[in-house]
Amino acid sequence: VARAHDPRGRAHSQCEACGSSSEMGSWWRSREMKYVSLIVSEDAAHECVTSLGELGALQLTDLNPELTAFQRRYVGYMKRCDELERKLRYMEKEVSGFGLVSGSGGPGGPRLKGAALLDALEGELERYEGELVELTNYATELTARYNEKIEYQECLEKSAALFAEATRGTTTAATTTTNPLAGGGEEPLLTEDAAESGAMMRFSSSVGVVGAADRARFERMLFRSSRGNCLVRFAEVERPLANKEPKLVFIVFYKSEVIGQLVDRVCAAFGARQYAVPGRSGLEAALDETRGELADAREVLLKNRELRLALCAKLAERLSGWRGSVAREKAVYHALNMFKADVSGVLRAEGWIVADAESEARALVTRAHAAVDLAGAAMLAPVAGPWPTPPTYFETNAFTEAYQQFVDTYGVPRYREINPALFTAITFPFLFGMMYGDVGHGSVVALFGFLLLARGHRSPDSPDPLDSLALGRYMITMMGLAAVYCGLVYNDCFAVPLDLFGSTYEWKNTSHAYRPETGEVATRTSDEPYPFGVDPAWHVSQNELLFFNSMKMKTAVIVGIAQMTGGILLKGVNDLYFGDFVAFTLEFLPMIIFDLALFGYMVILIFTKWAIDWDDRMLKGTCRLVDQAYKMYPFDDSADACTPDGELAKRCALDFGGTSGGCAPPNLINQLINIALNPGSVDEPMYQNQDKVQTFLLVLAFLCVPVLLLGRPAYVYFKHHHDHPPVDAAAHHIEMHHAAAGATSDDDDDGADLFAAGPTPLDTTHDDDDAEEHSFTEVLIHQAIETIEFVLGMVSNTASYLRLWALSLAHSELAQVFWEDSLRFALNKDSAVVIFVAYAFFAFATFAVLLAMDLLECFLHALRLHWVEFQSKFYKADGYKFTPFAFAAAAAKR
Repeated sequence: VARAHDPRGRAHSQCEACGSSSEMGSWWRSREMKYVSLIVSEDAAHECVTSLGELGALQLTDLNPELTAFQRRYVGYMKRCDELERKLRYMEKEVSGFGLVSGSGGPGGPRLKGAALLDALEGELERYEGELVELTNYATELTARYNEKIEYQECLEKSAALFAEATRGTTTAATTTTNPLAGGGEEPLLTEDAAESGAMMRFSSSVGVVGAADRARFERMLFRSSRGNCLVRFAEVERPLANKEPKLVFIVFYKSEVIGQLVDRVCAAFGARQYAVPGRSGLEAALDETRGELADAREVLLKNRELRLALCAKLAERLSGWRGSVAREKAVYHALNMFKADVSGVLRAEGWIVADAESEARALVTRAHAAVDLAGAAMLAPVAGPWPTPPTYFETNAFTEAYQQFVDTYGVPRYREINPALFTAITFPFLFGMMYGDVGHGSVVALFGFLLLARGHRSPDSPDPLDSLALGRYMITMMGLAAVYCGLVYNDCFAVPLDLFGSTYEWKNTSHAYRPETGEVATRTSDEPYPFGVDPAWHVSQNELLFFNSMKMKTAVIVGIAQMTGGILLKGVNDLYFGDFVAFTLEFLPMIIFDLALFGYMVILIFTKWAIDWDDRMLKGTCRLVDQAYKMYPFDDSADACTPDGELAKRCALDFGGTSGGCAPPNLINQLINIALNPGSVDEPMYQNQDKVQTFLLVLAFLCVPVLLLGRPAYVYFKHHHDHPPVDAAAHHIEMHHAAAGATSDDDDDGADLFAAGPTPLDTTHDDDDAEEHSFTEVLIHQAIETIEFVLGMVSNTASYLRLWALSLAHSELAQVFWEDSLRFALNKDSAVVIFVAYAFFAFATFAVLLAMDLLECFLHALRLHWVEFQSKFYKADGYKFTPFAFAAAAAKR
């Protein structure tokens, strides 16, 4: 049990994938809307808007579009909310730094509303922010001190080690660095002789810490600036720093004070921190002192971290509630900024409300005013027309949401227009299954859909790639099941036929052993149709491709014409619903007649050819030798004599005309082409007077074109002339002249008013004529475009549905290639290694090509068939979504 998705923010306890009857009814057409005016007292405005936000059924219209955001009535409250959000973002950043997750529960603040709630939140958040800022700043300072202590300790230890090595006359490779600009060997810093006679030459030194990434540049700069008159040694800082940054201890030896100043400048340029290291005698004491200070600094730093962690854990429990409270208040004041203060102390708003929720919203507004002793000071009533264009609102659930988003991506349905998503939920998986029909591949897709169903609803923002597909879990499952169904019809499972019901064919002397390579012809053992799908014998026959091409091509044409005809019928339903009888009579009727006369007739021809027993028909035109004489069917003494070399039309007993007389199966493609290119002539008719019927249908279809092209423009032209009859210009001019003269004879002021009033009615007549001509021309051009698009679109769209055949053929052939050239080849080798390698290739190719690329290809083509071929017949897609003021929707978006 889950909650059905409702854009208004409300939820209905029901099955996740199913809706109530009212929801499914609202999915057929959008919910009815009313444009209402809301008048509230300013003292109760906050409570009213809060109640309406919880209801989530009102979309407010901004009555102050001329005002900027800083000129609005409640801009001060919006700034306070922004400041609170800034503090919450800072706290959330600190909380996430410890890896804590904000809790979903906990009080979001005092049980207050409006300004009182903001005052309480400001005081509380100010206190917590102050504590957190103080602890964070102190932690930053402690961290810097702790790092300095570690660096100083490292400098003392490395200096002591270096002096000890110098005294012993040895140096290690880890602390020896040669001149980068000269070839070098490794020599001790102080030889034994120099150590004994230190008075002969004394060196100064500078000790510090530099970043490990700057070592090469730092050493090169020292060498260049001192012209090689300094020696530098490096050692890695072994203790981990608080900021985890890798650093090196350096010791620079030089002779003169000038070089010492250069070394200081280079260190400053690289941000290297220098430390005063005592002489050899004071190193041990400095080391002992630094160790104690380092232990104390670490203890203080850990204590500070514990305090911050405790405070952040406390904040994490309440952050979600605070964010919700601030977001609600900000949304309320944003909505109040759309109100207009026409009268002091009273606010007025307008907007769209779901018609079913009007009484509930009125009750909430009344209750909010009664709570502050202002009963009767509010009003919610419909605005007198004309209304602006209403928004479109559909209630969706987990099952329907994905299909609705498919349709909305193309364009939001017009208000109260039939929703294509209702039909897309049925036809989209089926068209996908026709192109992807395979029991094995469809089962994989269906199992993946069942996996998504088991996982349930997930956030699309989750990093898990499967969570991004959670919205389409029902769609993916239906696509897989449709592919399994069509695969059973095609009798395909990974390109291998399924012998579920045996076969109605057998080869001579082989008894169901399918061996087409022998060239034998199979004969039927039963006249009954195959129980379900295609007989497996067709998959091993030599004319397999011809059979499946014919079947899938005709099926694609039938399904395509059926879907397009359904789209045209939906246009007629829309026209009747909106009361547009002109469009119904002059657009829908010509369209449906044109469609049925040509393309509907095409489907009838396909079914007619399928329904005829052509074996019996051809027998009626067969001339056979019987008792040393050629006889016609039924090949007995009563039959007529015939000539084997004669024309089939003369021999055929049906006498339907043409070259076959009706006794030979026709080529439907040529027959359909000849309907338009060679009207009145049928070479291979299937029924009596077929040529006359086709001529009549062709004339009927052609007569629909001028009606569709000129019907509406002619209606607009004659309607305008009926509503605005022509005026006698001369009489009208004389009448206006006398009227003007009479007006000026009274007094000059009246005459001035007359001429100041604007153009005379005679001028208006000319304006009306110009408007009429412009309107008629615009309608004529628009209708010409619509007519050309429909007539040519019916032809091109019918051909476009052949992609159902083409992609199905490509899918089956690819699967057959992978099966025959890899797995079946390996099975015939009878080698475990070969079978293992071949199966790996087969699995990889099937997944990469058929379960990934081909699946996406079929998905996109099915989507295109709905957007272009189906929806273009009736769908305007020029609406806009209903976006109500709702706390739940805002929280979900946040």
